[in-house]
Amino acid sequence: MSNSATNSAEEAIYKKIAEIKDEISKLKQEKAQALEDLNKLKQKKLEKIEKLKGIRSQLDTVRNEFSLRLEELKKLKERKQQLLQEIQGMKKQFDEIKAILQKTQGLDIDAIERRIQSLEWRLQTSSLPLDEEKRIVQKIAELEKKLGEARKMIEIKEKGTVERAEYLAKRIELSTVRQQIAGIVTELSQKRNILNSLKEDREKTKKEIDEINKQIEEIRNKIGNINNQIKEKNNEIENYIKQLKGEKVETTSRPTREEIIEKKKKIAEEKLKSGQRLTFEELLILYGENDKEDGKDSDNIY
Repeated sequence: MSNSATNSAEEAIYKKIAEIKDEISKLKQEKAQALEDLNKLKQKKLEKIEKLKGIRSQLDTVRNEFSLRLEELKKLKERKQQLLQEIQGMKKQFDEIKAILQKTQGLDIDAIERRIQSLEWRLQTSSLPLDEEKRIVQKIAELEKKLGEARKMIEIKEKGTVERAEYLAKRIELSTVRQQIAGIVTELSQKRNILNSLKEDREKTKKEIDEINKQIEEIRNKIGNINNQIKEKNNEIENYIKQLKGEKVETTSRPTREEIIEKKKKIAEEKLKSGQRLTFEELLILYGENDKEDGKDSDNIY
């Protein structure tokens, strides 16, 4: 191969290597951008994970509060039921007291006692017929019964006054319990809405993390492909460099035209000195001024 052809081939290889290096440079830029995007996604993922941890912590807190308030509501409902039963029992007692009071209405304890004493005195001081005495004894018995009812009425009135105070206190407590129940029911409803909202945020954040993981995987695959392309391009360059080295070895190892002619000329001179017969080509080399003067191409000397 002539020097001009060799140089042309080398130039083509150098040009191709330069083109591949440009492609590698672009690939590296693309890889750098992909790595930057990957780091951003990883940071975003960490932020989402921290957000998810916060949501889960909030869920635990609200759930605990919800459970505590629910237990409190249960106790208040039990107390409400107990108060209703006690109030109902007290109402029944009040009805009984009212009936007794109506029955004993108009009884005068002092007057009854005086009447009993008067009748007893009559029995003790007067001589009465048997029928009259019997009638007075029966009357005294009736009056004593009324006196007992009158005294019982006073006790019932006193007890009723105390029980009515207790009744009013229980009614006030019942009203308070009902208000507390209403407040807790409202609070539980709000906490239930908060729980539902937090659960939605949790699921949304989990989906966002899953989507980020997919994007991260895609970018990692992209970086892997870029690395493979860069590796292939570097292999191409290595092959071209080996090809260049081969061209140079071939060029430097092959003797020049002048060297070949000079060598053959020496051989012909030695043959001439020793009296050996020379070939036509050797005669031309020894005596010819130019190996192309006869119009023949001397490339066959190789």
